[in-house]
Amino acid sequence: MKRISLALISIFISQILPLLGKPELILANKNVVIMIANAAIWLTQPPISGAETKQNKSRDKFSVLLILFFSIGSIIVAVINWAYFHIIESSFFTLTGLLLIVLGIAFRVWAIQMLGKFFTATIQIKDDHKLIVAGPYSIVRHPSYLGAWATIAGTTIFFNSYIAFAFAFIGMGVSYYIRIKLEEKALVEVFGQQYLDYQKKVKRVIPFIW
Repeated sequence: MKRISLALISIFISQILPLLGKPELILANKNVVIMIANAAIWLTQPPISGAETKQNKSRDKFSVLLILFFSIGSIIVAVINWAYFHIIESSFFTLTGLLLIVLGIAFRVWAIQMLGKFFTATIQIKDDHKLIVAGPYSIVRHPSYLGAWATIAGTTIFFNSYIAFAFAFIGMGVSYYIRIKLEEKALVEVFGQQYLDYQKKVKRVIPFIW
């Protein structure tokens, strides 16, 4: 139920509120597609709670809130750009964006399933924590971030919004850089040389690059 509530809140903030000036676009095909993608992200991950965020602030440094801000903000910017600024739409960019959204969600879900109970919204190390290096974790060290980044970037491309794409690419890139530094510090403390060796073999988020 909490996941459903969070999905509905996210859709309302990012896709309904910005369109109150043009309510006829709320149920436009493009917006509905992104509503489905928006819901899919929230429904396939553990829910975020305020209590968890406060409890883990020493490790997480509220980085989860920064990621949320740029994720939801990117959608808002894309929706506003699409609805009010009469951009010239390209079917190539629309289809490319849709492909990125589908692949991003699928890759993120795969990563979450592989990590199982060790996947959390904030940075946490459990008593029986295990280092997972198989599946998507053999491609990049943080596949759920890559999946989310691809999904949000894909959304901006789907809406043909170059401004939103820049906002998402830079804003989420900075957010994930901060989050990964904090997260990997905790993982090195727990797994030591095992994680250091893993870092040498596998890139952070973008295969072969970073």
